[in-house]
Amino acid sequence: MISHEHKCIFIHIAKCAGSSIVSDLGIDINDLIYKNDNSAFGWDEQNKIWLQHATPQQLIDLNYISNEQWDSYYKFIVYRNTWDKCYSDYLWMLRVKRVKGSFYDYLYKRKDFKKILTEKYDYDYAGDHLYKQKSYFFLNGKEIKYDKEINFDKLDNGLKSVAEDLNLDNTFFSHHINKGQGKKDHYSKFYNFWQKWLVYFRYKEDIDFFNFKFVNK
Repeated sequence: MISHEHKCIFIHIAKCAGSSIVSDLGIDINDLIYKNDNSAFGWDEQNKIWLQHATPQQLIDLNYISNEQWDSYYKFIVYRNTWDKCYSDYLWMLRVKRVKGSFYDYLYKRKDFKKILTEKYDYDYAGDHLYKQKSYFFLNGKEIKYDKEINFDKLDNGLKSVAEDLNLDNTFFSHHINKGQGKKDHYSKFYNFWQKWLVYFRYKEDIDFFNFKFVNK
Protein backbone atom coordinates (compact mmCIF):
# COMPACT_ATOMS: atom_id res chain seq x y z
CA MET A 1 0.00 0.00 0.00
CA ILE A 2 1.01 3.61 -0.40
CA SER A 3 0.71 6.44 2.14
CA HIS A 4 0.89 9.85 0.52
CA GLU A 5 0.68 11.48 3.94
CA HIS A 6 3.91 9.83 5.05
CA LYS A 7 5.44 9.54 1.56
CA CYS A 8 6.04 5.81 1.99
CA ILE A 9 5.25 2.53 0.27
CA PHE A 10 4.79 -0.61 2.33
CA ILE A 11 5.04 -3.87 0.40
CA HIS A 12 2.87 -6.40 2.20
CA ILE A 13 3.84 -10.06 1.96
CA ALA A 14 0.97 -12.15 3.36
CA LYS A 15 1.31 -13.25 7.00
CA CYS A 16 4.10 -10.77 7.74
CA ALA A 17 2.28 -8.40 10.15
CA GLY A 18 0.96 -6.38 7.23
CA SER A 19 -2.56 -5.81 8.56
CA SER A 20 -1.19 -4.15 11.68
CA ILE A 21 1.21 -1.94 9.73
CA VAL A 22 -1.41 -0.92 7.17
CA SER A 23 -3.84 -0.05 9.98
CA ASP A 24 -1.21 2.10 11.67
CA LEU A 25 -0.73 3.94 8.38
CA GLY A 26 -4.37 4.94 8.40
CA ILE A 27 -6.13 2.31 6.27
CA ASP A 28 -9.42 0.78 7.41
CA ILE A 29 -8.54 -2.88 6.95
CA ASN A 30 -12.19 -3.89 7.39
CA ASP A 31 -13.11 -2.03 4.22
CA LEU A 32 -11.92 -4.67 1.77
CA ILE A 33 -13.01 -3.23 -1.57
CA TYR A 34 -10.58 -1.00 -3.50
CA LYS A 35 -11.99 2.52 -3.72
CA ASN A 36 -9.70 3.87 -6.45
CA ASP A 37 -8.35 6.24 -3.79
CA ASN A 38 -4.65 5.84 -4.66
CA SER A 39 -4.02 3.78 -1.51
CA ALA A 40 -3.18 0.55 -3.38
CA PHE A 41 -5.23 -1.39 -0.83
CA GLY A 42 -8.19 -3.74 -1.14
CA TRP A 43 -9.73 -6.14 -3.64
CA ASP A 44 -9.84 -4.66 -7.13
CA GLU A 45 -12.65 -6.42 -8.95
CA GLN A 46 -11.48 -5.19 -12.35
CA ASN A 47 -8.06 -6.83 -12.19
CA LYS A 48 -9.03 -9.57 -9.71
CA ILE A 49 -6.19 -8.73 -7.35
CA TRP A 50 -5.65 -8.03 -3.68
CA LEU A 51 -3.58 -4.86 -3.90
CA GLN A 52 -2.08 -5.19 -0.42
CA HIS A 53 -0.47 -8.48 -1.49
CA ALA A 54 0.52 -7.39 -4.98
CA THR A 55 4.18 -7.58 -5.93
CA PRO A 56 6.01 -4.37 -6.87
CA GLN A 57 5.97 -5.55 -10.48
CA GLN A 58 2.18 -5.89 -10.41
CA LEU A 59 1.71 -2.50 -8.76
CA ILE A 60 3.87 -0.75 -11.36
CA ASP A 61 2.63 -2.67 -14.41
CA LEU A 62 -1.04 -2.12 -13.49
CA ASN A 63 -0.43 1.58 -12.69
CA TYR A 64 -1.42 1.50 -9.03
CA ILE A 65 1.91 3.14 -8.19
CA SER A 66 3.77 5.41 -10.59
CA ASN A 67 7.46 5.06 -11.35
CA GLU A 68 7.98 8.53 -9.89
CA GLN A 69 6.34 7.53 -6.62
CA TRP A 70 8.30 4.30 -6.52
CA ASP A 71 11.59 6.13 -7.02
CA SER A 72 10.92 8.97 -4.57
CA TYR A 73 8.90 7.44 -1.71
CA TYR A 74 10.41 5.60 1.27
CA LYS A 75 9.94 1.85 0.73
CA PHE A 76 9.91 -0.90 3.34
CA ILE A 77 9.00 -4.57 3.55
CA VAL A 78 8.72 -7.38 6.12
CA TYR A 79 9.76 -10.94 5.26
CA ARG A 80 9.41 -14.12 7.30
CA ASN A 81 11.01 -17.52 7.74
CA THR A 82 9.28 -19.78 5.23
CA TRP A 83 8.45 -22.61 7.66
CA ASP A 84 7.02 -20.13 10.16
CA LYS A 85 5.04 -18.30 7.47
CA CYS A 86 3.51 -21.48 6.01
CA TYR A 87 2.50 -22.75 9.43
CA SER A 88 0.91 -19.41 10.36
CA ASP A 89 -0.88 -19.16 7.03
CA TYR A 90 -2.23 -22.70 7.22
CA LEU A 91 -3.74 -22.01 10.65
CA TRP A 92 -5.16 -18.73 9.34
CA MET A 93 -6.81 -20.55 6.42
CA LEU A 94 -8.44 -23.04 8.78
CA ARG A 95 -9.65 -20.33 11.14
CA VAL A 96 -10.60 -17.42 8.88
CA LYS A 97 -11.44 -19.11 5.58
CA ARG A 98 -13.02 -22.04 7.42
CA VAL A 99 -11.64 -24.65 5.07
CA LYS A 100 -10.80 -28.16 6.14
CA GLY A 101 -7.85 -30.22 5.02
CA SER A 102 -4.31 -31.28 5.67
CA PHE A 103 -1.15 -29.23 5.43
CA TYR A 104 -0.39 -31.13 2.21
CA ASP A 105 -3.74 -30.01 0.76
CA TYR A 106 -2.86 -26.42 1.61
CA LEU A 107 0.61 -26.48 0.02
CA TYR A 108 -0.61 -28.26 -3.11
CA LYS A 109 -3.87 -26.29 -3.39
CA ARG A 110 -6.01 -29.42 -3.24
CA LYS A 111 -9.52 -30.32 -2.08
CA ASP A 112 -11.14 -27.55 0.02
CA PHE A 113 -8.13 -25.29 -0.53
CA LYS A 114 -8.31 -25.43 -4.31
CA LYS A 115 -11.01 -22.82 -4.82
CA ILE A 116 -9.67 -20.09 -2.55
CA LEU A 117 -6.06 -20.61 -3.67
CA THR A 118 -6.62 -20.83 -7.43
CA GLU A 119 -9.88 -19.14 -8.45
CA LYS A 120 -9.89 -15.35 -8.73
CA TYR A 121 -13.66 -14.98 -8.96
CA ASP A 122 -14.07 -12.71 -5.93
CA TYR A 123 -12.36 -11.40 -2.83
CA ASP A 124 -12.44 -14.83 -1.19
CA TYR A 125 -9.33 -15.58 -3.27
CA ALA A 126 -6.17 -16.12 -1.19
CA GLY A 127 -3.73 -17.61 -3.69
CA ASP A 128 -1.40 -14.64 -3.23
CA HIS A 129 -0.59 -16.00 0.21
CA LEU A 130 1.50 -18.67 -1.52
CA TYR A 131 3.52 -16.28 -3.69
CA LYS A 132 7.26 -16.70 -3.32
CA GLN A 133 8.65 -13.96 -1.09
CA LYS A 134 11.55 -13.49 -3.48
CA SER A 135 9.12 -12.12 -6.08
CA TYR A 136 8.63 -9.07 -3.86
CA PHE A 137 12.32 -8.25 -4.05
CA PHE A 138 12.66 -7.84 -7.82
CA LEU A 139 11.40 -5.25 -10.28
CA ASN A 140 12.09 -5.45 -14.01
CA GLY A 141 14.59 -8.22 -13.36
CA LYS A 142 16.66 -6.18 -10.89
CA GLU A 143 16.84 -6.69 -7.15
CA ILE A 144 15.04 -3.95 -5.21
CA LYS A 145 16.98 -2.00 -2.61
CA TYR A 146 14.37 -1.16 0.00
CA ASP A 147 14.99 1.62 2.48
CA LYS A 148 14.24 -0.93 5.19
CA GLU A 149 14.01 -4.72 5.00
CA ILE A 150 12.65 -6.16 8.24
CA ASN A 151 12.95 -9.74 9.40
CA PHE A 152 9.66 -10.72 11.05
CA ASP A 153 11.65 -12.14 13.97
CA LYS A 154 12.91 -8.60 14.65
CA LEU A 155 9.69 -6.83 13.81
CA ASP A 156 9.39 -4.37 16.69
CA ASN A 157 12.91 -3.03 16.36
CA GLY A 158 12.54 -2.86 12.58
CA LEU A 159 9.33 -0.85 12.77
CA LYS A 160 10.83 1.51 15.34
CA SER A 161 13.62 2.13 12.85
CA VAL A 162 11.06 2.84 10.09
CA ALA A 163 9.21 5.27 12.38
CA GLU A 164 12.49 7.04 13.08
CA ASP A 165 13.30 7.27 9.37
CA LEU A 166 9.85 8.77 8.69
CA ASN A 167 10.10 11.18 11.66
CA LEU A 168 7.23 9.49 13.47
CA ASP A 169 6.86 8.68 17.15
CA ASN A 170 8.67 5.45 18.02
CA THR A 171 5.34 3.95 19.18
CA PHE A 172 3.60 4.75 15.87
CA PHE A 173 3.55 1.11 14.78
CA SER A 174 1.89 -0.29 17.87
CA HIS A 175 -0.97 -2.51 16.69
CA HIS A 176 -0.72 -6.29 16.60
CA ILE A 177 -4.00 -7.19 14.94
CA ASN A 178 -3.47 -10.89 14.18
CA LYS A 179 -0.49 -11.62 16.40
CA GLY A 180 -0.70 -15.06 17.92
CA GLN A 181 -4.29 -15.74 16.94
CA GLY A 182 -4.75 -19.48 16.64
CA LYS A 183 -1.05 -20.07 17.11
CA LYS A 184 0.30 -21.35 20.40
CA ASP A 185 3.50 -23.27 19.73
CA HIS A 186 6.74 -22.58 17.91
CA TYR A 187 6.42 -23.68 14.29
CA SER A 188 8.98 -26.46 14.69
CA LYS A 189 6.58 -28.33 16.99
CA PHE A 190 4.05 -28.54 14.15
CA TYR A 191 6.27 -30.09 11.49
CA ASN A 192 7.07 -33.73 11.01
CA PHE A 193 10.03 -34.82 8.90
CA TRP A 194 8.13 -34.97 5.61
CA GLN A 195 6.28 -31.69 6.09
CA LYS A 196 9.56 -29.93 6.83
CA TRP A 197 11.15 -31.18 3.60
CA LEU A 198 8.00 -30.61 1.57
CA VAL A 199 8.17 -26.90 2.43
CA TYR A 200 11.90 -26.87 1.69
CA PHE A 201 11.51 -28.29 -1.81
CA ARG A 202 8.45 -26.17 -2.61
CA TYR A 203 10.09 -22.93 -1.43
CA LYS A 204 13.76 -23.71 -1.91
CA GLU A 205 14.22 -20.55 -3.96
CA ASP A 206 13.04 -18.39 -1.05
CA ILE A 207 14.92 -20.37 1.57
CA ASP A 208 18.18 -20.02 -0.35
CA PHE A 209 17.60 -16.35 -1.20
CA PHE A 210 16.98 -15.32 2.42
CA ASN A 211 19.21 -18.01 3.94
CA PHE A 212 16.38 -19.22 6.16
CA LYS A 213 17.08 -22.00 8.62
CA PHE A 214 14.67 -24.40 10.26
CA VAL A 215 15.00 -23.62 13.96
CA ASN A 216 14.13 -26.62 16.07
CA LYS A 217 12.68 -25.91 19.51
